[in-house]
Amino acid sequence: MSQQDFFNMLRDNYKKILLTKKETANELNVSEATIDRLRQNGQLNSKKILGQVMFSLDEVARFLYEA
Repeated sequence: MSQQDFFNMLRDNYKKILLTKKETANELNVSEATIDRLRQNGQLNSKKILGQVMFSLDEVARFLYEA
């Protein structure tokens, strides 16, 4: 499966371009604490929007593809 395939799958599932920390954790099948560790280690890039940590579909697709 290509990175673009992962992106398309995520876009079809969520119908938006940013995911919350909880949605990202669910998609990666890990805990929110693991998401925090991945962010701190620079393995998963995030954006802070109105105080909420968000992840772009591109970033989640990249992480899935490289995993």
